[in-house]
Amino acid sequence: MAWDTGSKLNRLFRRSRWQLTGWYTGVMAVVLAISAVGMYEAIAHAHRVAADRELKSVAEAVHDSLEKSLTTNGQLKSDPSDLLPNLCLTGDPCLAPFEHSGNHYHPDDLYSSNYYIQVLDIEGAVITTAGNYPPGLSNSDPSSIWQTRRDRSGQPYRQVSLPLYALDNQQPLGQVVVGRSLSDFATYLATIRWNMALALPIAMALIAGAGWWLAGVALEPVRMSYRNIQQFTADAAHELRTPLSAVQATTESVIRLPHISDAEARDTLQVIARQNHRLARLVSDLLLLSRLDIQTSAPGVACCLQDLLADIEEEMAALAIAKGIDLLLDQPATPPLVVIGHEEQLHRLVLNLVSNALQHTPANGKVVIRLRALDKYVLITVEDTGVGIHPDDQSRIFDRFYRIEKDRSRQSGGAGLGLSIALAIAQAHGGSIHVKSAVSKGSTFTIKLPLASAGMPLGQLR
Repeated sequence: MAWDTGSKLNRLFRRSRWQLTGWYTGVMAVVLAISAVGMYEAIAHAHRVAADRELKSVAEAVHDSLEKSLTTNGQLKSDPSDLLPNLCLTGDPCLAPFEHSGNHYHPDDLYSSNYYIQVLDIEGAVITTAGNYPPGLSNSDPSSIWQTRRDRSGQPYRQVSLPLYALDNQQPLGQVVVGRSLSDFATYLATIRWNMALALPIAMALIAGAGWWLAGVALEPVRMSYRNIQQFTADAAHELRTPLSAVQATTESVIRLPHISDAEARDTLQVIARQNHRLARLVSDLLLLSRLDIQTSAPGVACCLQDLLADIEEEMAALAIAKGIDLLLDQPATPPLVVIGHEEQLHRLVLNLVSNALQHTPANGKVVIRLRALDKYVLITVEDTGVGIHPDDQSRIFDRFYRIEKDRSRQSGGAGLGLSIALAIAQAHGGSIHVKSAVSKGSTFTIKLPLASAGMPLGQLR
């Protein structure tokens, strides 16, 4: 989303965009870091549990085999080589670790190079060893079942101790210690840490890009609203300045006169009164738009549209006759079509459209007001045979202070707020306005409002 950085306004929003992007990226970085740490701990815990479960299974298998082969004095019944592969009695010459003969188990079996086995007597002295017992392993605690020990290089080992009992009298004979290296586990966790360390900057770069785009999308309506407010303020100041300047010029011209007649004074007061009326109407329109924007209107009441349109047709009949325009009202007599709202505002809504149609329809033209019910809504159409609206202007006619014929509108006293007020009233009553027009063929404005029976409760205005 490209913004012009030349203006002060766009520089302000660009700085806000950078700030939002920074906050978003920072928050997401914290969230990702916490999630990564949690995921890492979960993976590590799962592997620790799996390793302990496997180690316990191996230890129990070795324990059952040894317990059946030991006598009450802690001596082996059978030949050590028949009991466990690479089993070595203390004091006897032993094969090198990991030296497996073809008659014994595959290296992937329980007694692979990752495991070591020790059989201790009741005094804690080593009776036999098997597997790869690491040199320089730290001392074990005989009272602890599970232990994590380290060798000279700091490599971690996990071991479990199970007690041995005589089968005949259940006398304690010693314990069997089964351990394994955690090097593969440490390597796997190191790989995960590296992957996370590499993935985090890439993820943060993607998040920063997404944050920049999202900040632009989020700030675009704010920027447009701010520009609309600026435009509205400038237009309102311009409209207010014109009558104020006229009043000031009139009063200054009169003050400079040495003498003033009653007729001149009366003319001056008429000019001031006319400009004051214009100011009062403009201020009233602006206050109405402000109340409609912030939705602070009082609760509405039931309004019969047939009565309201009949009053408008009667009120505008004299103006239509004076301009030579046929003003027609086409509405059903029954049943009464009722909406919930403010009668004064609904009257202003339709009156603005009818007045606008009469103003832009030439003599011998026609303006028709129609009322129809459609499902849960009511449609009010104001159709004229006037000059029509160019397609380029149809999307802007509801903008505040927008006038198609600025000179003519200014002469007639309009400030370009009539259609804006009509749209705001319709939206405040849960409805909408649509226009269909063709140049030199006329225009049709359609108001769509929810009927009271459509579910909007009495006494409540949206």
